[in-house]
Amino acid sequence: MKKIIIPILIVFLVFIIYKTNDEKLIDYMVLGDSISLGINSYGNKTYGYNDYIKRYLENNNLMHRYNNYFSKSNYTIKELTDDIENNKNILYDDKTYNIKRELREADLLTLSIGMDEFVKILNKNNIEFDNIKVDLDNIISQMDTLLEKITEFSKAKIILVGYYNPKNNYNKNIDRIFAYMNSEYLNLSKKYNIDYVDIYNSIKSDSTYLPNELDYHLTSRGYLKISRDILEKNNL
Repeated sequence: MKKIIIPILIVFLVFIIYKTNDEKLIDYMVLGDSISLGINSYGNKTYGYNDYIKRYLENNNLMHRYNNYFSKSNYTIKELTDDIENNKNILYDDKTYNIKRELREADLLTLSIGMDEFVKILNKNNIEFDNIKVDLDNIISQMDTLLEKITEFSKAKIILVGYYNPKNNYNKNIDRIFAYMNSEYLNLSKKYNIDYVDIYNSIKSDSTYLPNELDYHLTSRGYLKISRDILEKNNL
């Protein structure tokens, strides 16, 4: 009887050790638009902030699983909200991924979305704060709904990444617009007990992050700066 029990006990202990180590590893989920994918100023996939975070986790033996299947270019806040509401499935490498299941399983989640909507507002002829506040509030309201939906299913460490000025020009009016957005997003982060990373000044600090005047995407160096802001702010 002892000869039977001992091998079973050994197998059980190995399983417990494996599960304990496995629980320390991170399932990293990336959600959002082209910013979350690392698209550069010329429409090509470059090393995005998500890739730098992924590499950091791998280099420190913290990565269990990585998932960016629910990120895509031109993804809007409302579209993502609807996809969660409808429990969207995606087929990737002959395997089906379900968005609610992925949200439940994630340990770390970074979210970058709304840039397309924001760019449309800043491309208007008159972007005085008082003239566009209604549009800004609409984005904020949509983000509120999205975060409510995400936190309904996910208990991950959620990091909401803010916006930078896509026009690469600065004045008091632009500063006021971003100060307002950052303040409102910070309030949302407190409401839903998530983390918010304000990247406005980080990207503002180096004009070379936005080399193409006709496009609002960053260079890989710009994405590297965002990844550093995320890692430093969240002690990852």
